[in-house]
Amino acid sequence: MAAVTRRKPARRPQPRGEAFVRAVLEATVAQLAEVGFERLSIPEIATLAGVNKTSVYRRWPGKDELVRDALAAAMRHVDAAPDTGDLRRDLVALARAVADFAQSAVGTGIVRILLAEGGNPEVRALAIAAYGEAGRQLPRAALARAIERGELASDVDPALVLFTIAGAIVHRVFIEQARATQPFLERVVDLVLHGALRRPRAGR
Repeated sequence: MAAVTRRKPARRPQPRGEAFVRAVLEATVAQLAEVGFERLSIPEIATLAGVNKTSVYRRWPGKDELVRDALAAAMRHVDAAPDTGDLRRDLVALARAVADFAQSAVGTGIVRILLAEGGNPEVRALAIAAYGEAGRQLPRAALARAIERGELASDVDPALVLFTIAGAIVHRVFIEQARATQPFLERVVDLVLHGALRRPRAGR
């Protein structure tokens, strides 16, 4: 009886070009969210992405460079500041963008890693580099325009306004384990803009 020759299953071709980069960066973000920066492994990332690890090392010699590019790609949603002509609408739009990112699979993983490993200088430096100058300046542009329109006092601290809104969203999503709904975001923005003190009624 003739021996049966079994064929090895054909290997799926390795993605190339932009497809290769996208596959590796997406796998990196997934692994970062699952195991953290310290336990991140380029060979495991290559396996998850379906590529050869030597190809990964050829483009990214170390995990610092790889994580920096992966975080930058994941944070590309920060590409424009809302400009509706109204401060409240701009802040609600910014809050919505932050909430959508925090509640996405990618955003949830990244924020958890930053909360858990934010004390690691390498992780902090990578996060700052990924966030980039645009991420720091674009949201403030909405407040700068509001100051020019006379909606905000000229001595207001833009960073404090933005951090207060973002902090409320992070607390809502990661501490309360609740959804940052549109009504919630609007209430946060209104609280920041108008405060919590009771105001006397007109005519008194």
